[in-house]
Amino acid sequence: MDIIYTKLKFLNIVERERARTDRTGTVFSIITYTLTTLKKNEAGEKTFGDLLVKNTRDYDDIGILEKNCFAILLPETSWEQAHKVADRLCSTIIPEGLNPTSTVITSPFHGAPGNQRNLQHTATETSATIPHMTAWAHTYGSLKKNLKMPATQMPPWKRILDILGAAAGLLLLLPVCVLIAAYIKSVSPGPALFRQKRVGFLGKTFMCFKFRTMHSNATTSVHNNYLKKLMVSDVPMEKLDSYDPRIIPYGKLLRKSGLDELPQLLNVLFGDMSLIGPRPCIPYEAEQYQQWHLKRFEAVPGITGLWQVNGKNKTTFNAMMRFDINYALKKNIMTDTAILLKTIPAVFNMVMERNTVKEASMGNEKAYELEQ
Repeated sequence: MDIIYTKLKFLNIVERERARTDRTGTVFSIITYTLTTLKKNEAGEKTFGDLLVKNTRDYDDIGILEKNCFAILLPETSWEQAHKVADRLCSTIIPEGLNPTSTVITSPFHGAPGNQRNLQHTATETSATIPHMTAWAHTYGSLKKNLKMPATQMPPWKRILDILGAAAGLLLLLPVCVLIAAYIKSVSPGPALFRQKRVGFLGKTFMCFKFRTMHSNATTSVHNNYLKKLMVSDVPMEKLDSYDPRIIPYGKLLRKSGLDELPQLLNVLFGDMSLIGPRPCIPYEAEQYQQWHLKRFEAVPGITGLWQVNGKNKTTFNAMMRFDINYALKKNIMTDTAILLKTIPAVFNMVMERNTVKEASMGNEKAYELEQ
């Protein structure tokens, strides 16, 4: 490979490679270099570019993104292998008097403390509550900044629809919200609203609002253990609602109808959520994710989404992930409109359907009892 591509051409190559890896399940890596000590002139850039061309494989792609900023796309290269390439380049580049700072990122996105590092082996450590999640978000954000890629958090049309839809929903459904809150207070001591930390766009956490459907101070260990089993099994994601004594009277109806999620319209107004998107997961769930699962965080979480209107609890955990990732990669106004139109029928079917598979119910009830 003896060509150094322009920024636009290189980004097109990145998108093509990403689409290929999505189909095949393989990986690729990108190393970006910012030349911190190189004189800002064409001669210096040419020297660095020639070194990259000389020391990369024939099928690697090199691009110059901004002044003194290069990138190498490494097909079929893992995060660990990409860092070995950076180490090998280190021994070649530093003797030339160059001292670039590198960033390595891999798709499916891989993050770990020290993703950003100088070729002289100084590392920038990343503190994290959820280590692989926070570092992944930090590294992905760094790449998007270095490549000057457009922000994917919220297209203007989507944010406008969210604000209008959430505001209208809160105004129209305010009487319903007041009645639900009054009912919860009457049947169970404690606050009507339930606040819980969730993981949103690029791994950023936020406080999610819901109507409380369980008794106050209910333990979460049962749900945590049950979810862990669902994540590694190939069974439908049936909830524990039917036999969970933690749920308040008629709490199951509130959950099935989605009425317990009406306060999330506030999250939509705040910008932490969207009307349409993957469901916001809980931090302990994100800690169990595999690397390919992290792609779902490329979309702002939503109240309803592609998974919710395509079977929801009848699907497996991995099927849910595929729906979420598919939406994150291909979201557009037509998809959002279709999901909104399907949401009410989907909720109605969930409320009306009855559990006729007695064996499955008994099996899950037994699973719940074993967790006690």
